[in-house]
Amino acid sequence: MPKEQYMCQLCANHGLFNQPKKGHKQKCPFKECPCNMCALNLKRRALDQIERQLRLFTNEEQTNETISETKETQERTVCEACALQAPP
Repeated sequence: MPKEQYMCQLCANHGLFNQPKKGHKQKCPFKECPCNMCALNLKRRALDQIERQLRLFTNEEQTNETISETKETQERTVCEACALQAPP
């Protein structure tokens, strides 16, 4: 079964449903179209980009927190003999 291809949504807004998305961005005839449907697609793309950046930022923060927590637990870990000799 062939893999499904993504089609250009700007062209689909104007009735051209067979325009593959790959390699089409620079030559899309509706790239600068001011109609409401195309504007809605452009806003959705901008929101998706913001979401991706936010997700990336939160993942980086969580990774940094995990690394710092791991370092703290490694620093606090002492052998059993040392733990029995002196209270922390």
